Order: sequence, then structure tokens, then C-alpha cells
Amino acid sequence: MLGIFILKKIMKKLAFISSITFILLSSACSKKAGQEVPEPNKTTYKVGLSVENGKTGLDGGTETTLVTPIENLVNQLTFIIFNFDTGNEYYRSTQTSNLPGMGEIYFDLPVGNYIFIAVGSKSLFGINKYYRDNEVPILLPLAEANMQYWQPNPTMADKHYKTDDTFYAKSSVISIDGNQTINLTMQRVVGKLEVLVEDVPEFIVDVNFEATGFTLKDQKTFGRIDDNAGYEVSNANGPISIYILSTERPILIEISGGGVRKTLSVPIYRNKRTIVKGKLLVPSTSTSFKVTINDKWLVDTTVVHF
Repeated sequence: MLGIFILKKIMKKLAFISSITFILLSSACSKKAGQEVPEPNKTTYKVGLSVENGKTGLDGGTETTLVTPIENLVNQLTFIIFNFDTGNEYYRSTQTSNLPGMGEIYFDLPVGNYIFIAVGSKSLFGINKYYRDNEVPILLPLAEANMQYWQPNPTMADKHYKTDDTFYAKSSVISIDGNQTINLTMQRVVGKLEVLVEDVPEFIVDVNFEATGFTLKDQKTFGRIDDNAGYEVSNANGPISIYILSTERPILIEISGGGVRKTLSVPIYRNKRTIVKGKLLVPSTSTSFKVTINDKWLVDTTVVHF
């Protein structure tokens, strides 16, 4: 888990430091079309958002000695503010690794009720869109708003696997009637799939039914990678350890090697490792592979990125 407060600044470098202050400078001229604009001469209050040390390390520990700086966890961090009474998006701010000075953004917010959301991931993503055809934002009410990992083409039926370590935080309804700082807690929303085959030196894992995004209101996953092509990973490049976003229902994996192919339905849980271990050359799938769930999160060096 990562603790978050909210304060705004311009986008930062790949390093998302443990304690960072975001402070949005918000004015009518900086608003994008469709976003709410404060009424002229209406009293506003300074609200801050910032990222501070979390207590959860990469290995899932809770001791402060295991705290992992956020710059080691995400390459993009996006904040979205919604007006609770109207349901509309009020403001959005994104920080990515290609710009220096991440952190510290102040913004002015008129009296009202708001919901603050933060999404961070190592894989770059869009809000309410999955293909970067332009920089024009798509604005949707909270009930419809979502994030999706950027896709290489606009075809709905040809989405690629893009999942990486991803975090999310959402506040309760917060009333703004004075200057204040808001504290959020980011939580990991992906699990890991690890596959070990004991009787075949080289094997391939084909992942199906993986999601491509989730809704901002309730984190329901949706979308699907192209299962015709699937997502194939070979252990020739190292141990197989794959981030999976689809944790609401089991995913389907196919393990191939030694002239044998076996299909398994595997559950995935947030912030946990699903370990599939066994033998391909044993006739029965039910007795040849064992699925276990491990709460201990391993460091990213064990993940093979493709």
C-alpha cells in the first residue's frame, strides 16, 4: 500500500518519490472543454494532494524498513477530481517519467463536495480512452469513467497485453469549505501469475481472458486482450512471472512444451502471487499441476518483461 495525500505540480521523472506533494493551479483558462469551471469571483480554497511513504514493500511486508519509494513502482501517476453532486470530472493531472519535477501542485477548489481518485502504473495508460490518437481528453462522469493501458492501434478486437504493476486510490466524499490536504491510500490492483514446469526444460505459457482496464468508480475490470493471438511467454527468457489485472474471475492459461499442451483455469488475486507448478508429461492435468496462492510479493527483478 502506498499512502497518498493530494497537492499538485508539473509532471515528474520516472522516479515517483515516496513523499511528494501535489498542488494543482486551477483556473478557468486552464480548464479543458467539458470540465467544470468555477464561477467568476466565487470563493475558492487551496487544496493539496501529495504522495508520502507507504508501509508496504515490494515483498508485501509492512515494516518501515521494507518501504518502497513510489518511483520504483510506477511510471505514470494520474489524479482525477470529480464533483460529487454533478458526477462530472472537475480536474485531471498526469505526471509521467519524461518530465522533471514531479510533485507539488496547488489548485483552487470552490466550496462543494468532491471525490479524489489516483491511478499509478508502470505501464502508461489513458483515462476514458485506450488509443492515443490525439491529446484531447475524453470526459465522462464518474459512473462511466475508466482507465485503460495504451494500445498500439484503435481496433477494439485487437488489444494487446500491456499489464504492469498498477495502483489505485479513491477518497470518500469530501466537503471543501476551507484550505486543506487530503489523505488517500493507494493499493495494488494487480496480481502475479508464476508458472514452473518441472519435467520440460523449455515451455511456453499462453495467457487468455486478461483485462485491459478498470472503472474508476468501483475498479471493475473490463476489456480483453486478443485471445486469438493471446499473450505467449517463453521461459527461455527467464522465470515466468506475469502481472494480471483480471482478478474478478479466473483466467485461462495454456502451457506447452515437450510436444504437450495443457489448459488450466487459474484464479488471480490482488497483491498476491498465483503459483502454477507441475509436470507437463504426466497424463492427467488435474494431478500434474498444483495451484497455490502466496501473499509474499516478490521484487520486480524476478519479473520478465516482454
